[in-house]
Amino acid sequence: MPTALARCALAILGASWFAMPAFAHLGGDASSVEADRQMFNAQLRSTAMPLYQQHTLRTESGALLHEYETRAGSVFAVTWRGALPPDLHQLFGDYYQRYQTAAPASARVGMHRQLSIAAPDLVVQAIARVRAYQGMAYVPSLVPAGVSVTELP
Repeated sequence: MPTALARCALAILGASWFAMPAFAHLGGDASSVEADRQMFNAQLRSTAMPLYQQHTLRTESGALLHEYETRAGSVFAVTWRGALPPDLHQLFGDYYQRYQTAAPASARVGMHRQLSIAAPDLVVQAIARVRAYQGMAYVPSLVPAGVSVTELP
């Protein structure tokens, strides 16, 4: 049974305990970005960058989700910022189970809930405050050569 800290970290960072279909997600293909737009009822803007494609989804509540796609068509990173936590199961797709396993040991509680996971196949950094959630997740092996994830908008 998860500890209180684990339950808190998962809840605060928006983890969903319900199985949901994943659309555009870490490691997924680019054709599903439109499905994410529909699911989140968001406006979509795509911008071609020199080494990747950036898809920006803005929800009706004002939340911003960014999905970064390689030239080969794989989503290598996602970022989020908004008043409510996003559905991380949706954003992480097949990597969600790895996240769920690592999150309880990686969370720090306090005034600002923080989570930092640095595994070979998944990196997640997230901060949660009251009505202010932001974070980033990426798959190191999918990041295109020459792209610095710390510089992703």
